[in-house]
Amino acid sequence: MPNWKKLIVSGSDAALSSLNVTNAVTASFFVGDGSGLTGITGGGGFGFSNPISMSSDTSATAGNYTSIHGPIQINSNVTFTIPATAEVKIETF
Repeated sequence: MPNWKKLIVSGSDAALSSLNVTNAVTASFFVGDGSGLTGITGGGGFGFSNPISMSSDTSATAGNYTSIHGPIQINSNVTFTIPATAEVKIETF
């Protein structure tokens, strides 16, 4: 008897009960507040979390608006790049 696998076709509206990924996940945007995320370190996982410590080079996404709510620390020899078409708001408290 064949062992059938489900196939998700590009452009379809798939509903999955779980998804295991062994590599990076990328998207044009993510939805949700991120409150259940774990294993995120500064330098790549910033925005709407406190405090923020950037420990590796990172950049804002061109053409997007990024809001960072501080306090924020950019470690020595770390570069935070803001492309000309990006908007970044840093609000410390």
